[in-house]
Amino acid sequence: MKIAVTSTGPTLDDNVEARFGRCPYFLIIDTDTMEYEAIKNPNIALGGGAGIQSAQLMSEKGITTVLTGNCGPNAFNVFGQAGIQVIVGVSGPVRNAVEQFKTGAFSSASGPNVASHFGMNTAPADPTPTGQPMTGPMGQGPGLGMGLGMGGGRGMGRGMGRGGGMGRGMGRGGGMGRGMGMGAPMGMPAGLPAAGPATGSPEDARLQKPEQELAALKQQAEMLEQQRHELNKRISELESGRKAVAVIDSENCTGCGICADVCPAGAIEVNEQAVVNDEACTGCAACVSECPNGAIILAQKKVGKPR
Repeated sequence: MKIAVTSTGPTLDDNVEARFGRCPYFLIIDTDTMEYEAIKNPNIALGGGAGIQSAQLMSEKGITTVLTGNCGPNAFNVFGQAGIQVIVGVSGPVRNAVEQFKTGAFSSASGPNVASHFGMNTAPADPTPTGQPMTGPMGQGPGLGMGLGMGGGRGMGRGMGRGGGMGRGMGRGGGMGRGMGMGAPMGMPAGLPAAGPATGSPEDARLQKPEQELAALKQQAEMLEQQRHELNKRISELESGRKAVAVIDSENCTGCGICADVCPAGAIEVNEQAVVNDEACTGCAACVSECPNGAIILAQKKVGKPR
């Protein structure tokens, strides 16, 4: 049996991550052999739709069950339509969680256990061998953000400056574009190590160590690697003519029009039911998140070669 576990790091000895859509890693594990594949989460920095995109990714991996700490309604809906069992409230080392699963200690969830966008403003735990986040005083400094948005070219990104601050970039583009931007520096979220010169009290000064700067730089490198992965994924989509688009479930669609109102690309029209223009759809998942009837999913479709 193949299952997925959200993890703070790339090994079975790392801890189960509490957030599903914004976990640092997914571990795809064969429960019979305990062989596994560690996948860096490419959706961790998305401005919205991280849960949906991550659920789609897990569905493409052919898993039967997901073990995680928390799962919101959007991701849970995708899993339900894909026939994937979700187990929430899981914690501790991944290896232990898998062994407990094999003994039947867990039961599947009947619904989501957190609200939408639960993990959006929560800093990820640093994937140390113990699974515990590294902590340090907040810093300030210039930052650059580059985001890859799925919807209407909307993008959100974060970049860390050497002063320990972070820049948040947001952008909006039309059609098939990606949003990119540079943001003003802001305070570093709790749980991220500061990398710049010490400020504040003598205790703060003692906490500023080369190891913390190294950890911050590694974290920045991981973000860049995730962005590179997204760029390559998008290139492959354009070359193959396949992309993620919204698909309407005609049995559940009531023609309420909410999806058309929230679509940033103007790709949805509503007569008696919603109709998606596949070429205009950017796969942002805004409609999936807002549909009150769960009548929309994202799916890979061939929509023609780019001009």
